[in-house]
Amino acid sequence: MERVVSFNRAGKELGLTHGMSKVRADTSGQIYFHLRSIPEEKAALELLFEVVKRFSPRVQIIASPVNGYANGKQMAAVLLVDQSGTETLFGDARSYAESIWKALQALEFASNVAVAPNAEASLLLARSYTGVTRVDAKDVQAKLAPLPLSMLTVEAPTLATLGRWGIRNLGELAALPETALISRIGQQGKRLQRLAVGSEDHLLVPQEPSFVLSEHVELDGPLESLESLLFIISPMLETLLRQAVNHAYALRNVTITLHLEKAAPHRLEVRPAVPVQNKDLLLKLLNLKLQADPPQAGILGVALSAEPAIPQVAQRGLFQSQFPEPDKLDLLIARLSAIVGEDNVGSPVLSNSFCDDEFVMAPLQPSAVKSTLVPQATTRAALRRFRPAQPAKVVYRDAVPFILHWRGERLELRSAIGPWQSSGYWWDGRRWEVDEWDAVVSQPPQSLRLLHEPESGSWYVGGQYD
Repeated sequence: MERVVSFNRAGKELGLTHGMSKVRADTSGQIYFHLRSIPEEKAALELLFEVVKRFSPRVQIIASPVNGYANGKQMAAVLLVDQSGTETLFGDARSYAESIWKALQALEFASNVAVAPNAEASLLLARSYTGVTRVDAKDVQAKLAPLPLSMLTVEAPTLATLGRWGIRNLGELAALPETALISRIGQQGKRLQRLAVGSEDHLLVPQEPSFVLSEHVELDGPLESLESLLFIISPMLETLLRQAVNHAYALRNVTITLHLEKAAPHRLEVRPAVPVQNKDLLLKLLNLKLQADPPQAGILGVALSAEPAIPQVAQRGLFQSQFPEPDKLDLLIARLSAIVGEDNVGSPVLSNSFCDDEFVMAPLQPSAVKSTLVPQATTRAALRRFRPAQPAKVVYRDAVPFILHWRGERLELRSAIGPWQSSGYWWDGRRWEVDEWDAVVSQPPQSLRLLHEPESGSWYVGGQYD
């Protein structure tokens, strides 16, 4: 069921046609087949758009490989660019077209660039002539005249009708009487004739496609070496960084997806402490990540995606403590994560729970925090917690703690207030429950925080008031 969707000039000379089956095409001669990759085509279109945007802020994507223009069968991307207002930067129209063409050639894009007074005429010329084409208003009709009718957006019945009349090119179409043409094929005839003479109007609608940082590469065979994989990732990462820098962005994170042979895709993510524009740092982080979690099968394809972010720039005070260099900090975190695990490296964040010392590890996000003077508050008692809580024994009187055995001593309690009961996580199997008391010891005078676990009946001294 595989079909031919595109071929070069040599393939055309061998008799290839669009829609031809692979089996039939294989009998035409020495044919080398490439599997079509939609992700690679989209990535190429985005890169093409980025290059053209350097020459004009008004660019419209007329067609892409998955959306043919003017019934064209070739797998081409068609962009319409407004050249007005760029003369002081790039010179006249000829110089402007050559600058765009050279920029595309530098990226090995086979391209045709045409400049004409009319948008539709420039599109027809770019699809029909190779290299750079420049025409004036007085020469545009003569340049369009030898082009075949198949270059126009025309329905097959209309094209067949014109063929029966003996019309083969745009020059012959332009020579027909306008009134007689309209009376026979309707208003469509007027539009086709205006296209043939290069006077059909086109409303340019500038667009800005979504800024997506992604690269995709399909491999010819399974890849198992990590060094070879990094050799492939390096230029992909360089392309992502170049696109981000052109938009004044840095990379907040990079995600790599490895398509494996007879296995589910393997996905890894690296997130530096701060957005960076350093390819060597990101490549090293990816290397450490892959060493810690290598793929378990041969690699058939590699996809890179990144999240752009505004570069973090902070002016620190002269007498404030300095943060570690971001590059060294990220590498240190990556190496520590490989040793102790990612869940054990980061910044502790208190959980929304009444359980004492309940916290989770969040990714490290250093920030420059200005020191502020805290106004002097009224003196009050502070609880100094014991970590871990110290075991103790308690004797009750009237359901209230009266005697405390702690640190080998027998302490008489002058008063005890409580209990404050709290519990949690009963819904997921991590149930905990504790009763808290504030007690005052008669001799030596001191105030303590007592903890009681009803389920086990154990008592602890959880802290001391200072």
